Formats: sequence, structure tokens, C-alpha cells
Amino acid sequence: MRNVPALIFLNGYYDARHLDFYRQEIEAGVAQGSPLICADGGLRIFHQFDGDAHEKPLYRPDILIGDLDSVEDSETKIAKHIVQAWVGQTDKDYTDGQLAVAYALEHYGCRHLIIYGGLPRPEAYETDQFLGNLKLMRFGDYKLKQRGGRACVESAPGGGKWGGAEMRDARQTIHYVVSEVRLTRKNSGMQRVSLIAEEPNVVVAESQNLRWDLASRQIDPDLTNALRNEFVADADYASIRLTAGSSPVYVIHNWYD
Repeated sequence: MRNVPALIFLNGYYDARHLDFYRQEIEAGVAQGSPLICADGGLRIFHQFDGDAHEKPLYRPDILIGDLDSVEDSETKIAKHIVQAWVGQTDKDYTDGQLAVAYALEHYGCRHLIIYGGLPRPEAYETDQFLGNLKLMRFGDYKLKQRGGRACVESAPGGGKWGGAEMRDARQTIHYVVSEVRLTRKNSGMQRVSLIAEEPNVVVAESQNLRWDLASRQIDPDLTNALRNEFVADADYASIRLTAGSSPVYVIHNWYD
């Protein structure tokens, strides 16, 4: 088992105004030994940092997986390994993103995921893709339960049970929280925090440094009264801890310059 997260790059939206963000994330992942896994067209973010005409790439993903209907053959050479079993199989039970998640769990033993390229392209009305990508953040939990495991919030990522997931972008991170999360202030601007539940038994044990305290609050999947909370003024962080036995919750943290 690995105590580092897998970094998964989807074939979605990457904010070209903030390429330094993605470069720094890749560098940090390489430094800590995280596997870099591309789902089909997610490979293209690596070509943004190419060296000399693709011959000396600055960064190379460890794994390229999917049917590869979104990339050219010449683009795939940057990957260290292509999972050939799925190449050309457009009619399959799993999406390319699900294949990437399953590969991280089964071949690397990772129990925490950081996902990039999950947002919809602004011009393409990809709401379905975005909602499906959100589901990827709980897919690891589902896969482990299928194999006889169970989500255990006391377990650290890599300890054999599910440790949650994040979907990171330049100005927003969406956390799939199974126990607790600490959100770090990103800049001096507004730090907004929203909670979204998919199940009825989501209960917050305590929160810190939020304008509206969430302690003992049940996050109802049918109501939207846990949206647009904020860091208190000058707080360097905010935190949320769920009660024992609570279902997981999506925590969305975004910030503005």
C-alpha cells in the first residue's frame, strides 16, 4: 500500500491562465512519489510543458489508460506505460476516469486520490461530465466495498481503506470528506466553503473558523442551506469534522483574488 495519493488527470477543463498551478502540482507529485495517471485526453496537460519537440518532455505520466479516442498516437509517446487492454474499446462498462481510479487502487494500492481536469469546459455545456467526475471521488470507496473492504475514517490514506479524494483546480478544490478536512487560506480574498450531501445521515461534529458554525448541523441532501459559508476574517484555515458514523460529504472550497 502507498501512503501517497495518486494524481489522476481527466480529459476535462484545465485553466490555461494558470498553467503554473498544474506544473507545481505535477512537480510536487513527482517529489513525493505519487503515481501520475492520465485518463485518455488528460494526457494533454503534460504536453503543455514539453521540452524539445516532444523528444525531451519535462514530465511524463506513469500510466495512460482508456480507449484513447481523444488523443493522437504521436501524443501517447510521452506516457511511460499505456494500458493496452482498453485501447480502442469505446464500448465498455467503465468510463476512462473510472478505469484510472480502479488502476490507482488495484495496481498502486493508493487510498487517496487527487483529480485534475474535472470541471466542465465553459463552452461545451459538459454538466454531465462534471457530475460524473464528482462521482469518481466516491468511486474508490465503492470499489473497496465491492472487494470486501469498507470505508474507515480512522485509517490513513494508503492503510488499506478509503481515505477520501480531492478535485483540484487553480481557484477551487472539491473534497470528498470521509472524516475531517482542514482548508488552508489560499490568498487574502474571500474564501468560500460549501457542503453538499448525497445521503441523509451527514452530521458535522464541529467546525472551526467559519462565519456560520456548523457544529451539530445535519447536512440535508434535499436542502441547500450549507452553501456559501466563509472563512472568518483573517483566519489562516477552516476545518470541518464529521461525527463518527456520518456519511461522507462534498466540501467545496473556492477563493478569489
